Amino acid sequence: MSVNNAEEFLAKPLMLLLKSLFIALGLLTTQIACAAQNIPSSSSACSKQDQPGILTSPLLSVVTLNMAHGRKDAFNQMFQKTSTTRANLQDISNFLSDSGADLVALQEADGPSRWSGKFDHVEFVSENSAYPCNIHARHAKKYMYDFGTALLSSVPFTNELEYTFEPSPPTTNKGFSMGQVRWNPDGRLPEPVTVSVISVHLDFSRKKVRDAQVAEMRAVLADVEPPVIIMGDFNSDLTKERSALKAIVEGGLFKVYKPESTLLGTYKSGTHRLDWILISNDLDFVTYEVPQAILSDHQPVQATLSLVGKPNELLDSKLSE
Repeated sequence: MSVNNAEEFLAKPLMLLLKSLFIALGLLTTQIACAAQNIPSSSSACSKQDQPGILTSPLLSVVTLNMAHGRKDAFNQMFQKTSTTRANLQDISNFLSDSGADLVALQEADGPSRWSGKFDHVEFVSENSAYPCNIHARHAKKYMYDFGTALLSSVPFTNELEYTFEPSPPTTNKGFSMGQVRWNPDGRLPEPVTVSVISVHLDFSRKKVRDAQVAEMRAVLADVEPPVIIMGDFNSDLTKERSALKAIVEGGLFKVYKPESTLLGTYKSGTHRLDWILISNDLDFVTYEVPQAILSDHQPVQATLSLVGKPNELLDSKLSE
């Protein structure tokens, strides 16, 4: 089971005193649930573009990463210098730019927070990478912290959405962010397709909470037309009998890459596969990997995707590069 950031920190028996202090400060009290709402892509560089761009990559490349509040593999972000946090985030920015991904999903992505340097981590990565456009949904906000999920792209998003799940005390609020982009592989389609991409983070502590959050997400996204890509930290391994992921995958609308594989772990030295990329049935996986990059206590996940039934030369042209 994944125990992320402060939740992992607070769960350790030796830290009960600090946990009591957090409770006294109201950090783990029930938060107000946020309804779905439209939010803007916040990057100034992105807003300078008059019209939404079109991605023209032959294959759509995507990456998901739990950022661990910029602490990399340190014990807790509260105990590191702001300069260290910035250096860690620069490593993430470099990795993402080097990956060549078209779309990026982030979790544990901080706004200005006392516990992680008092600056916006998503804006930092956006400004220091190849992704000037971002959506940042901040689901958990208290005195010490302000964080959530995010999406990055080189082209503006449309139909941006943030959604915070019903509160689940004593754990911090979780939720998802969504945006849409237009994609025309190599410009070979008569019209671009609209792809909806989602970054999600589910509760770490209880299956019943994760199940409820999955049900909320499915209800909110019921009218979203495919293609759809859902990426993030599900805190759930599909091979386990009590997996919240099964409610999504077994419905037949989404598929995952090699669900039974034990070689694609993303947490605790690869022993747990908690970070996933799910795609609707009109998309196919072409490649899928878990890069061994030390950017967080989670490993990133990267995949390239094709449209089902589209000309094989799209795939051939990409693989021959």
